[in-house]
Amino acid sequence: MLPLKSVLTYVRSAILARMDMQGLAQKHQICCLNDLISDVVEELAVLALAANVMLTAQIQVRQTLKVFGDEEQLYRVLVNLITNAIQHTPENGDIVVRLTRDDHHALISVQDTGSGIAPRDIPRIFDRFYRVESDRSRSTGGSGLGLAIVLAIVQTHHGNIQVQSELGKGSTLTVRLPSVRN
Repeated sequence: MLPLKSVLTYVRSAILARMDMQGLAQKHQICCLNDLISDVVEELAVLALAANVMLTAQIQVRQTLKVFGDEEQLYRVLVNLITNAIQHTPENGDIVVRLTRDDHHALISVQDTGSGIAPRDIPRIFDRFYRVESDRSRSTGGSGLGLAIVLAIVQTHHGNIQVQSELGKGSTLTVRLPSVRN
């Protein structure tokens, strides 16, 4: 039987290969980000609790914020970003998932009080198989594919992702997607 880490690496590689060949399946519909974020945070709360990390959602919009997209793929983006934050945040740390808007865009930020990312590594964290510092990767068992998948999905939704990080203080990854008027 293959170890779980090997299976996950294979599955993530297959996802990226399929995306390269044919792009993501276009199952786009109107998606409510308020509900999606709340659901994912609720589902991953057990993982955060097991890691002794506080995971919270802050929905900072008055109305529901909607995008035109593939809800399953957007779910995958959130899961990857939040599980990365959990893996790289020490015990008693905090992770906040925020939903805000600016002009015509939805902004989803995942902010952690983790180890942070060195400035020299930030341009490469979305590269396939790239892992920051071997000691971090060894402890978490990452394949280096999660953020590559996140970037590919965000780009197919006509969005972008930005990274702000400071070593020893944490990181904030912000996804910006075109929003749909209510």
